[in-house]
Amino acid sequence: MHIILKNHVSELATDLNYEGFSASRLFELFTNYCVVSKHYLGRFDPKDVTTDEDDASLDGVAIIIDGDLILTIDDAIEVFKTHKTSLSVDIVFCQAKSGEKFKKDEIANFKIGLEDYLSLDPRLPNGKLNLESIEILKIVLANLKKVRNRRPNAYIYYCTSGVYSAEREIKATFEIIERYIRETELFFAVQVRPLGRGELLKMYAEISEKNEAKLTLIDYFGMPAMPGIPQSYVAIVQANNFVSSLLSDDEGNLRQSVFEENVRSYLGNENDVNIAIENTLKNADKKSLFSVLNNGITIVAPELTLTPNTKEIHLTNYQIINGCQTSSTLFENRLLLTESVNVVVKFVESPDNEGSSDIISATNSQSDIPKEAFFGLRSKAKLVQKIFDAQNQHQQQENLIYFERRQGEFRGSTLQSTRIFDVREVARCYTAMFLDAPHNSARYVAKIFTSGADGLFREDDHELYYYASCLALYKYQVLINGKRMNAQNYLKLRWHIIQLFKWACHGKIETPRPNSNKAEAYASKIIGTLTSNDKAYIKIFEKCQKIIDSVGFPTDDALKRGKFSLDLMAAAEKALNVKK
Repeated sequence: MHIILKNHVSELATDLNYEGFSASRLFELFTNYCVVSKHYLGRFDPKDVTTDEDDASLDGVAIIIDGDLILTIDDAIEVFKTHKTSLSVDIVFCQAKSGEKFKKDEIANFKIGLEDYLSLDPRLPNGKLNLESIEILKIVLANLKKVRNRRPNAYIYYCTSGVYSAEREIKATFEIIERYIRETELFFAVQVRPLGRGELLKMYAEISEKNEAKLTLIDYFGMPAMPGIPQSYVAIVQANNFVSSLLSDDEGNLRQSVFEENVRSYLGNENDVNIAIENTLKNADKKSLFSVLNNGITIVAPELTLTPNTKEIHLTNYQIINGCQTSSTLFENRLLLTESVNVVVKFVESPDNEGSSDIISATNSQSDIPKEAFFGLRSKAKLVQKIFDAQNQHQQQENLIYFERRQGEFRGSTLQSTRIFDVREVARCYTAMFLDAPHNSARYVAKIFTSGADGLFREDDHELYYYASCLALYKYQVLINGKRMNAQNYLKLRWHIIQLFKWACHGKIETPRPNSNKAEAYASKIIGTLTSNDKAYIKIFEKCQKIIDSVGFPTDDALKRGKFSLDLMAAAEKALNVKK
């Protein structure tokens, strides 16, 4: 394997605390991480989308619905229960060969694996991921009226550590795969891509590199400096330049990462507002009035530089926080953009996270935005992030964890991704450990922000409870990834494990309420145990596993029900020999 690629594979393995994996297995995990990250912007563990080692001819399967990585049948059912229509659905298939050659017979075997999978009734050996994802695909196909373009999209990647050259037979083999996928008529868009090390290295770099762009303005005016906002401008720009400079990646695809801070994703070309935008662009008399008829776009960046004489603005790590529908519709209709089509863009430099959050909230408050999107903007969430930062000042390197309150805050950092907790993961940890609802944490994550929303990031919650629950999960995840004390066998029960941990740590079931004046001392003991030099927490986690053993492993359905959580509480009470 090429030395740079090998180094990146090792880097990812270190970042995710992978231990005991073969070189070929690590390459599979690496390639799945690269290709799935191209379609899914959130944090994920590539093990969740990597098939079992004995699966036939498929190394990775990922299904992304409405921007969420869907890993269970329950998640798929829940996502289609929403009122939303025109949900985007992308299905990613990957085959990885750590060798350096693209071999016709191995590519042909990949086609056989795809054929078997897409029969929806496979005959070849298939592990749990494959079988569950097939059931998820069936749910998608049963809900096509809610799917954008009435069909999902398929993205197929065949990866090696070598260099791809489009030799006649090899190219023809990939074309046969694409023709087969299209002829199934299951998919709207189909893309089949062979990836060599050059393409993989580029993908991996794009995941971690900064977002940068330059754009020439037609004209602009500057606004006075404000607290937390050193400079801001209202400008008019040519729409085609805006699309090519800020929205398009090197391959001509929409750069989805620039919408990470936008609380609403693209609603599709069947949405009334987007239809109106498209109709304006198609109307020869109205398109020149676009900048007047449209509300414009707001962009926030921690760094921006404007050169007055050239009217060129340089943006670093920019985010389109308002105007996702306008931007996406302009991109979809880019062939209609003539020089007469202009758009108003507001550029705001906001190095301070809190300032950015206020702008995001204010510019989106008029829309029908799901409440969950704003949890990271709550004042309590900001305090929780400060607690993480304050704790890190007094912890050793092995105990450092971080709260990514706003998605993408740590993009380009050298931090291990396993140490970073976004709003969803923080909510899941807190719900499991201190709201005693690990069954909800094990369910489709969006449910936490509906059924349990009132209990999250409350003004009177003690911030240490959020930190302690995340630290507990991080420490247990290290044991899982290191395959210590068989922790990997309890992966799905990790939410129940951290619920049990607090009781086992204190030797009693009673837990102070999050707003109790006893909460700080209670959380501090848990934190102290988890960060102790003698690693006393390992034996406590082992005790938690034994409590689960005494109850017995639940079915996937029982895992997500409150009864199992109550059974565990009773078992913990018995094991600790204390009264409630």
